[in-house]
Amino acid sequence: MSAALFDAALEKGAAGRRLNADEAFALAAEITPGKLHQLGRAALQNRIQRFGMRATYVFNVQINPANICGAGCTFCNYAASRNAPHAYVLSEDQILEKVERLKPTEAHIVSGLNQVWPFERNLALVRTLRQRYPRLHIKAYTAVEIAYFAKTSGLSVKQVLERFRDAGTDALPGGGAEIFSERLHRLHWPNKIGPRQWLRIHRQAHELGIPTNATMLFGFGDTWQERIEHLLRLRQAQDSSGGFVCFIPLAFQPGEGKFVEHGPTPLETLAVLAIARLVLDNIPHLKSYWPMSGVETAAAGLSWGADDMDGTISEEKIAHLAGARTPVGLAREKMEETIKAAGFVPVERDGRFRAVDGGRR
Repeated sequence: MSAALFDAALEKGAAGRRLNADEAFALAAEITPGKLHQLGRAALQNRIQRFGMRATYVFNVQINPANICGAGCTFCNYAASRNAPHAYVLSEDQILEKVERLKPTEAHIVSGLNQVWPFERNLALVRTLRQRYPRLHIKAYTAVEIAYFAKTSGLSVKQVLERFRDAGTDALPGGGAEIFSERLHRLHWPNKIGPRQWLRIHRQAHELGIPTNATMLFGFGDTWQERIEHLLRLRQAQDSSGGFVCFIPLAFQPGEGKFVEHGPTPLETLAVLAIARLVLDNIPHLKSYWPMSGVETAAAGLSWGADDMDGTISEEKIAHLAGARTPVGLAREKMEETIKAAGFVPVERDGRFRAVDGGRR
């Protein structure tokens, strides 16, 4: 890729204009320290045009009803068999007690593929949460889980989505996308839905009026070409359905005894954020996800294009069972201090990215 193409891509991306495929690939061709800083400056200019110096966060709680899962993904330290030492199953009372105690703005619900918490039980949980907490934003169940619920219940994906929507689900999280690579799908998660099915389920959710997030797992043997292809496929899907609200790059956590010793470096994570900001011109928000990148890198990510730092995420399990050394939760005060230290203005938001209580506390 020529230097001229890289420079042209930076100029267009900084101005918020759409990059073509060649320009997108040029951004990721041989990322040197000098190019990384150029990417950061362009991504920062883009995000300031969109959001100024505001950086949002949400007071949320992670709910993982059980970690029993039969998918067998090679990279997962969260999943457990029924008799595994780290297996657990929460009851409805335990979940409701947590929500009552914390009184979050948003509940993010993700579980495993199991029959301990089957479709009807998860549906009842959403319905109960909606009835007890009418203002709670319920972001519940990945496309992988939706596909599993359809398979095990005998319903279609559309019917499963409709029932969750009618029970009170506000949005779908973006998990389970991993990376849109058939090569890596066959190698690491062959028992779980692949890229085409994931995109199809999100498109169906959008058609039913359910907004969703999108993710990309990186740093586990994927290439920059695969990362750019992932971004371009997401952008194309968004052009069609318009339902993606936020993109969240997920830095791989190797855990113990896995196939790579180290996840991506902080600089690599910042490069992914910057390129995502420049390529995804049609997905509004970009999240710097601190549980996987680390608090310091996530805060720096606000200067590399991100406009959101997710939230307080009390009692997050998935990243931490994979070996993440980040805090289990960040209080409001700590989140605001972190954002201010990064040079931005903290704004507490709700699940729809609207400011809460005037946007600041």
